[in-house]
Amino acid sequence: MTNFLAWEQTLFRDREIFDFGYIPEEFLYRETQMKSIGYAIAPGIQGEQPQNIVCVGPPGTGKTTSFKKIIEQAEQISPSNLILAYVNCRYTQTHYSVLAEVYKKMTGIEPPTSGIALKKLYEKLAQTLVAKNKSMFVILDDADFLVLRKIFHDVVNNFLRLYEEYPLSIGLSTVHSSQCPSHDEGLNSVFMPTVIKFPSYSWDETFDILDRRVKIGLYPNVVKNDIIEKITGYAVSRGDIRFAIDLLKRSVINAEKRASTIIEFTDVETALTDASDERMKRYLKIFTDSETALLSLASEMGTSQAGDLFNAFHKRTRKGYTTFHKALNKLVNAKLVDTYIENRGKNGRTRVIAVTR
Repeated sequence: MTNFLAWEQTLFRDREIFDFGYIPEEFLYRETQMKSIGYAIAPGIQGEQPQNIVCVGPPGTGKTTSFKKIIEQAEQISPSNLILAYVNCRYTQTHYSVLAEVYKKMTGIEPPTSGIALKKLYEKLAQTLVAKNKSMFVILDDADFLVLRKIFHDVVNNFLRLYEEYPLSIGLSTVHSSQCPSHDEGLNSVFMPTVIKFPSYSWDETFDILDRRVKIGLYPNVVKNDIIEKITGYAVSRGDIRFAIDLLKRSVINAEKRASTIIEFTDVETALTDASDERMKRYLKIFTDSETALLSLASEMGTSQAGDLFNAFHKRTRKGYTTFHKALNKLVNAKLVDTYIENRGKNGRTRVIAVTR
C-alpha cells in the first residue's frame, strides 16, 4: 500500500514561517509606522494619557504585526503603569464581547457571558483601573467589523468618555483595512486620533520579505529567484503580502504533491486560484452588502463600462450613484478591480472596469 503520509519528505524546514499568525523576529519596512505607534503609547508607561490613533491600510500591509511587535516590547518594560488590551474584532463583534475582552486583559478574570449590563461592566472596568492606578491603551484590530455591526461609534465613545466620571487615562487605537469611518461631532470631541497609514509593500520590499521567508522556512534550493519574482509580481498587483506568503506556501505544497524537490512555475499557477479565492474571502468578510453586490456584478460582466456597471448595480440594489461610487473606490483600493480610461473616438472617453484575479 502506498504511504500517503511520508512527511519526512517535506520541503519545509519550518512550516510555521508561512502561517498568517507568524510574527517574524525581524519585521521589515514598517519602522516608521511602529515608531508612530510607540510614540502614541509611550506616555501610558508613565501612567499618563496615551494618544489616540487610527491605523489604516489594505489587508496584508503589516498593521496587526506592527501592534503585536509593539505590545511585545511594551510588556518587557518594567516597571510600567500601562495595561495594553488587544482585541481582534474579527472574532469579537459585539459590544459586550469587546468590553469583556478588555476587562479580562486587565483583571485576568472572565466576566459573565450574560446577566450583567454594559454600564455595570464599564463601571467595574473603570473602578479596577483607578484602584490599580494604571493607564490603559485599547487596540481594536479589524475594527471594520464593528463598523459593519453599527456599534463602532458606541464602543469608541464609551471607552473614551470614562474619564468624565473617573480619574483615569485611556487611549485607544482602531485598525482598519478599508477607509477610516467618518466620526460624528460628539466622537470627534473625545477621539481626535493621529492617522497612521500603511501602504502596500513595494516590489523590492515584497521580494525581500519572501526571500527571507524562503531562506529560514524552506530547505536550500527549493525555490529559485525566478519563482520568487513571479510570486512577487502577482502579490504586488494585489498589494497584499499575506497573499504572497500564502501563494508561496501553496506552491511548495504543490511541489511536494508531485514528489519534487524544487518549485516549478506550474506549481505557482496551480496555487494561484486557491490563493486568490482565499484573499477574496478575507475581503468579503469586511464588505457591505452594496460592495459585495458590486464585486459580484463586476465579476459577472467581466470588462464593463462604468455606466453599464452602474445601471446593473442600481437595478440589483436600488442604490444611487453615490453608493456606487464609494463601493467602486473601495474595490479599486483593495485592488480587486482595475479601472482605466478608454478612448472611444467620436463617442468620447469612458471609464472601463475589470476584475483582477
